[in-house]
Amino acid sequence: MRSNAFAFRRNLLTSVGLAPLALAGFATTISTGACAEDAQVEEVKVTARQREEKAQDVPLPVSVVGAKTQERERLERLQDFAQKVPNFVPSITNPRTSAMSIRGISGISGGADGSESAVGLIVDNVFYTHVGFQWADFVDLQSLEVARGPQGTLLGKNTTVGAVVIRTQLPSFARSATSETTFGAYNRVTQKLNVTGPIIDDKLAYRVTLFYDRGNGWINNQFNSQQLLDNNRWGVRGQLYYVGDNFTDRLIFDRLRSDEYNNYSGVTGDSFPFWANGARATTYAQLLASRLRRPILTFSPYEPYSTRLGKLDQRTTGVSNEVNYTIGENTLTAVSAWREFILHPNNSTGNQLTDIASNAYDVYVDQYSHETRLASPQGGEFEWTIGNYNLYETIWSYNHVDYGSQANQWFQNNFNANPYNLWGLSYRNDGKARTFSTAAFGQATWHIDEQWALTAGLRDTYEIREGSDFGWIQGLSNANQIAAVRTATGGTTYFDTGGQQKTVNSISGLLNPSYRFNENVMAYGSVARGEKSGAINTQALPILNSGGVFQAWQPVITKPEVSWDYEFGLKTNWFDNKLVVNVNGYWNDIYNFQSVLVNTDYTDVSGVPIRKNYLGNIGHVRLRGFEFDGRWSPIDRLWLTFSGAYTNAMYVDYAKAAPPTEFLWPAASNVGGVSAPLYMSLSGHSITGGVSGNNPVSPFSFNVGYNHEYPLGSLFRDAGYAGPVTLFSYANAAWRSRSQLSNPLSVYPLFMPSYAILNAGVGLKTDDDVYSFNLWVRNMLDERIIIAQTIGTASGNAPNGSTVTFDAYNPRTFGATLRVKLY
Repeated sequence: MRSNAFAFRRNLLTSVGLAPLALAGFATTISTGACAEDAQVEEVKVTARQREEKAQDVPLPVSVVGAKTQERERLERLQDFAQKVPNFVPSITNPRTSAMSIRGISGISGGADGSESAVGLIVDNVFYTHVGFQWADFVDLQSLEVARGPQGTLLGKNTTVGAVVIRTQLPSFARSATSETTFGAYNRVTQKLNVTGPIIDDKLAYRVTLFYDRGNGWINNQFNSQQLLDNNRWGVRGQLYYVGDNFTDRLIFDRLRSDEYNNYSGVTGDSFPFWANGARATTYAQLLASRLRRPILTFSPYEPYSTRLGKLDQRTTGVSNEVNYTIGENTLTAVSAWREFILHPNNSTGNQLTDIASNAYDVYVDQYSHETRLASPQGGEFEWTIGNYNLYETIWSYNHVDYGSQANQWFQNNFNANPYNLWGLSYRNDGKARTFSTAAFGQATWHIDEQWALTAGLRDTYEIREGSDFGWIQGLSNANQIAAVRTATGGTTYFDTGGQQKTVNSISGLLNPSYRFNENVMAYGSVARGEKSGAINTQALPILNSGGVFQAWQPVITKPEVSWDYEFGLKTNWFDNKLVVNVNGYWNDIYNFQSVLVNTDYTDVSGVPIRKNYLGNIGHVRLRGFEFDGRWSPIDRLWLTFSGAYTNAMYVDYAKAAPPTEFLWPAASNVGGVSAPLYMSLSGHSITGGVSGNNPVSPFSFNVGYNHEYPLGSLFRDAGYAGPVTLFSYANAAWRSRSQLSNPLSVYPLFMPSYAILNAGVGLKTDDDVYSFNLWVRNMLDERIIIAQTIGTASGNAPNGSTVTFDAYNPRTFGATLRVKLY
């Protein structure tokens, strides 16, 4: 019975895999690590076509980072893996505004709760919908794969530009326990514990993973000495794995909690002094003095005066179960899952010691999914997979603007205004989004001969999207308060959009031929179509004029986003696999691109345009470029890795874009009778970090690294340890070219200069993997990476100084890690 069970499990994992991608044909392009005994690179198998296979055998681009690399270089959060993968830029700044970018596109970032990311996240065969699920420490990994291009013909939900696929370690029938302790700069302490073993020999095994991560922040809030951008999180993950005579069952439970000061943008300067037409503008400092009689205390983002800033309380819980059952030679897979995301932010009421208002979103997400697949065995002339995917998701986006003691003075532009007309009031939006989705998919690969192969896939998705938004004021007691709120909100008080619903049927497909010239060179091409669901605007508002008269509703549900992607590449290996070089070119057209837009089709009673942001669609966006990567072992036990990308992301059809802030001058600042423009065309311009909430795009990027292991023999024999010991070291540099942070039409352009993130480490480990100790440094050059920057404006109801948002990868840190296999 024991040998049969182990044989079944081995065959099952070979034919089905643990976490297949949503688009067949993706191949690993980065494998790192070295073994002191045989000097071979860590060969991480991918599960791109519902089976484990070698990287170079799969005819489409995907990058993979394996468990040894993750463990050695302490890669735990999504932004860490960007240092190893080309054209992958996650911006995980806080739980609600996270965004994973592939080829310059991430989807609607900046907190659109009812929208889906253009980049999917799949963990142990479960598709994670809301961006909040990206906020995690991914420990105990087997591999992380980054797939580029539309997908959906194999499993999960549709995405338009790619997916990140994570596999975690299975429970083992061999007992073991491993402890890892890290001490680092800023008093950071990280503790991990993995325990696994059998409950019933050869039948039922368990695995428990615990982690704790705490450290001070590196930004000092002078208001109360808070340490901002800190680390304070913990998590637990438990698994049960059962092996029967012809089936396996894997049950997973996980829980993550974080409580951190991570929602911070620092003020770096005053607002602009002149409008784009040359008229002089009132600055933020002048308004602060006139409205509140307060001076500017600091323009240093490292020493802010943030009032009443609290932590973001985030909680994620999930349960999933995967069953694999053999039916003849085929394998039936069923994956059921539930996930919950909860966020309670406590945002600041102002900088410069002001107490005006805090704007926060409490978010509640419940996701239920079930997937069934039937797959043929691998190795035949014709291999296939068919299946069905179902999703039900509810999102509650609860926005509350809580007014402070100086709110009425500020919004009324009057130091003598009665503070009690706004102080203690709260303006609230109750946004709801609900999704029901079901899809049938199928994909097959025909091995025409030893050289030619053709993969084709098709998916049909039926989806119902529902959304609504309801707004009210809490704490009102008189008419003066209603008038004060109307001034502060631009006229909005009570409203109800009512429930709205859209039903969509969408088709996705893939055509992927490949030709192997010889054992060293394979060429491939593909045409793929993907479609992303219409976004639900959970902050849909009525458009009112200055007299409070209704003009129109903002749209609640946008059009679906459609992606057509074309790829061509080569995969090569030379010198007995010691040199691997892969190249890939792509052309990706995205239609009805979902984004944050502005509407100025309506005017107030005096004829001034009413500007309201909303979720909508941009006609056409295009991504073009090429990627390359490889590895080389010039000598035994040394591996060099390299990768790079050229990215051209541009708007093709975006005629009605919102003008930059400095073009929105008031009527009193008209020069020669020329009013501020309603729209400005961005057609033909590059996508930048200052438009529609997109992440900054670096046209050129390059990663280079090495890892080396050198056996030292029984170095510690005299100290009482006779086992062999190996010296290991690694370094990785990720360079990004200059990226634009502002609107490309702005007269005040802002850029993030080119930079390089350099990580390195050196250590000793025993060859039996019982002990490992290493010293490491991250961001050795101490780069300050900026992912968003704004030019301040003193116009409107929310004037502010210029601000900057730092990437979570800052600053330079160093420390030591001890890893011990307890048994």
